[in-house]
Amino acid sequence: MIVAMTMTNAEFELIARLLKSKEPVTSGARLVILRNVPNAEAARAVGATPQSVHRSVKRVLEVHDEIAKTFSKSLSSSCSR
Repeated sequence: MIVAMTMTNAEFELIARLLKSKEPVTSGARLVILRNVPNAEAARAVGATPQSVHRSVKRVLEVHDEIAKTFSKSLSSSCSR
């Protein structure tokens, strides 16, 4: 299970770019992640399917979580040197 962490707009934009996310799904995922809009409502607002928004949100959160874990480990090990 992915635990939603606080994500900044800059972090979202970088991850979306790295994932090569396309519109309108990117805008839907942005609404869900940054504005706490429900998937179905975000999908309707941007003209995407709820499934595509859900998949995009999941991918963005997985990458964000992986980056956070990787950097927290490397930062903590470099601080102890």
